[in-house]
Amino acid sequence: MAAAASSWEEALRKMLPPGAPLPDEDHLDYSISVEYDGPPIPYEVPRIKPLENRSSSSSSSAALPRGSRFARSRCADPPRGAATESARSSSAVLPQPDSDGAADASSASASASPPQRGPETTTKPDLAAEPPGDPIAGASPPRPPSSSSPAAAAAATGGGVGRRGACARCGKGGILREREACLACGARYCGDCVLRAMGSMPEGRKCVGCIGRPIAEPKRSALGKSSRMLSKLFSPREVQQIMKAERECAANQLRPGQLTVNGHDLTQEELDEILGCPNPPQKLRPGRYWYDKDSGLWGKEGEKPDQIISSKLNVGGKLQPDASNGNTQVFINGREITKLELRVLKLANVQCPRGTHFWVYDDGSYEEEGQNIIRGKIWEKASTRLICSLFSLPTPPENTPGLREDASAPSSRLIPEYLEQRRVQKLLLLGLEGSGSSTIFKQAKFLYGSKFSAEEMQSMKLMIQSNLYKYLSILLEGREQFEDEALEEKRNRGLYADESHPSEESEVKEDCSCIYSINQRLKHFSDWLLEIVAMGDLDAFFPAATREYAPVVEEIWRDPAIQETYKRRNELHSLPNVAGYFLDKAIEVSSNEYEPTEKDILYAEGVTDCHGLVFLEFSLDDQSMISDPPTGRFDCPSSQTKYQLIRVDSKGLNEGCRWLEMFEDIRAVIFCVSLSDYDQMWPRDSGDLCNKMILSKELFENIVNHPSFQDTPFVLLLNKYDTFEEKIDKIPLTVCEWFSDFSPVKPHHTNQSLASHAYYFIAVKFKDLYASLCDRKLFVFQMKALERSTIDDSFKYIREVLKWDDMKDDNVFAVLDESFYTTDATYSNYLRQDL
Repeated sequence: MAAAASSWEEALRKMLPPGAPLPDEDHLDYSISVEYDGPPIPYEVPRIKPLENRSSSSSSSAALPRGSRFARSRCADPPRGAATESARSSSAVLPQPDSDGAADASSASASASPPQRGPETTTKPDLAAEPPGDPIAGASPPRPPSSSSPAAAAAATGGGVGRRGACARCGKGGILREREACLACGARYCGDCVLRAMGSMPEGRKCVGCIGRPIAEPKRSALGKSSRMLSKLFSPREVQQIMKAERECAANQLRPGQLTVNGHDLTQEELDEILGCPNPPQKLRPGRYWYDKDSGLWGKEGEKPDQIISSKLNVGGKLQPDASNGNTQVFINGREITKLELRVLKLANVQCPRGTHFWVYDDGSYEEEGQNIIRGKIWEKASTRLICSLFSLPTPPENTPGLREDASAPSSRLIPEYLEQRRVQKLLLLGLEGSGSSTIFKQAKFLYGSKFSAEEMQSMKLMIQSNLYKYLSILLEGREQFEDEALEEKRNRGLYADESHPSEESEVKEDCSCIYSINQRLKHFSDWLLEIVAMGDLDAFFPAATREYAPVVEEIWRDPAIQETYKRRNELHSLPNVAGYFLDKAIEVSSNEYEPTEKDILYAEGVTDCHGLVFLEFSLDDQSMISDPPTGRFDCPSSQTKYQLIRVDSKGLNEGCRWLEMFEDIRAVIFCVSLSDYDQMWPRDSGDLCNKMILSKELFENIVNHPSFQDTPFVLLLNKYDTFEEKIDKIPLTVCEWFSDFSPVKPHHTNQSLASHAYYFIAVKFKDLYASLCDRKLFVFQMKALERSTIDDSFKYIREVLKWDDMKDDNVFAVLDESFYTTDATYSNYLRQDL
């Protein structure tokens, strides 16, 4: 015993500072393991083999300050996954520097807790905190494996085990549970684990182990944009601070080697100059770009210009002629421009034949090389800016930028504006003539835009007056056809007087007329009008002569022959339903003082033309059940997303879809179909008559197959449901060849009408057609264009479609089945309109 006492005294003296007295044996609270020196024992003694692992020790010590620095009071407890892993494992294994964020988070948390003693560890344990183990080796007995081992495996792999979308730390949850993703490694955490895995977020939403690492480039679009989970976990002030740290962190910024301008890799000084200029590139991402130093035009290598930034920046190499991959033989500042730029220059009345070389400056002024004569400014006219906006070409900022900021001085310009207002969401509205697309556009203008200007009202007035004579000419032509048919029927019945009775002239004269006959004076006007229409000179006479012939128009319209013709308007395929509305008020419409009412504008066929295009910019409140917290805790003003509704005239679609190839950055294509067209006939370009629904189907196929819309979501608006309800009970849907297999069986326990069955049948037909063309989901909405409330609902539905599309692309809900976020009625009221 004396030898044993001296042994522990010697061991204790080595542990105490020099000169410190030994404590009394009664107050001794040390648990010390010493080497056994006694008689041999009959069993093998466990031994600890020392291991020199300085790299692991240094890594562990480096992780400790980081964990303590970013620990918060609300997340002071060590992660359960890390504790379970260290308890289960027989050795303390540190993750590699390149491992994912989930493993880093677990290892950082594990380093803050006392490591377990195993056969390959050299760290001195706190044996007083350990349960009593082997009295000889001082090692605790092995513990049973933890039941939460899948969570540890999830932390090591950055995802759930056996379950898609599970939390990377606890392994719980599924694809329907919201999570926060690390911007660096992509590991996703549930609301219970995100604070413990990310700490106080000094660099934004990163795992503790990912602090200092650059973000993943696909995540750059989400940089500085808050989420619903953060708004639930933090106060608005804390969310702002986290987002500010996320945007301004140096590790989250672009690095010089990631950008190449005009074939030259940028240096740090050049990158600072670009980001610090008064008008820097927006949403800058790694890649290869070209830059015109004279005009400020900026774009991706091999593509058209995307932005106009500050000019005269000393960055990149020399601009090459093939920088934008143009093939027009027209050059601007030495760069061969693209076909789209050439079309815009021609629409802006810039003379640019092949072989022309221009100098273009940052204010839009241009001149031909070698002439030193400024010919004008390209972007000076509002119409040119409009055309550039429609075709996604940049224009200079309206306000001239001031002096250039010092790139070396601290400035917010050094940080890319990731929280800038999102670009305008472009919506392309298409449809066959008579589908109601023009009514939808005008309703949207009344709902979201300003009133029609004086010029637009005048153009609308002239269009209504001119259409008045177009409707009348269709009726007069139909009258002649019906008159010939009636007289032919009389001849077949032998109702004409025999030529052997010339004395019955009055009876012969009476027999030569029918219900569709008109007097000689009106017949003379009819022949004259139909001749003008046949020669294509209608616009030359009307509406200039509208007031002069207004009484004749009213007289013809009131004539019994025309009224009988109008009763057979279903056989006049080119006559719109609104013809009677305007012909009833022919005198009022023909007056010089006529001002179209709101109802007149909605009923008018078409919209004011501008090269076959019209557009409208409007905003919708971004608050929706799918994107905003229902609790309203995040007290920020509701954001407004801007939309640009672009309607292409049906004439532009009939001419080989020539306008479509000029559109880019279209967020959604809105295709309008009139449900009541299933029994209508319409002339093709060749002049042959075809079912109008079949023509809409063919046009829909052409638009879907157009290369400009390969990845663009489509929304189908099935319009004129009210007219469809009235017609379906009288005319069967099977008159359209495409719907020949429609055979509804009405159940006894449902209130669905025949129109409802037919509507779903048509919608499924278009859905199947769309899926066969591009293997994607078609979004369908039922509407009545003359009812303004359905227009508002349709655009809110389109807003939801865009949000779903963004969430799908950003993988917000991990691997999310498309059928979930398009058919679950709990997410939005507008989903109930979808199939």
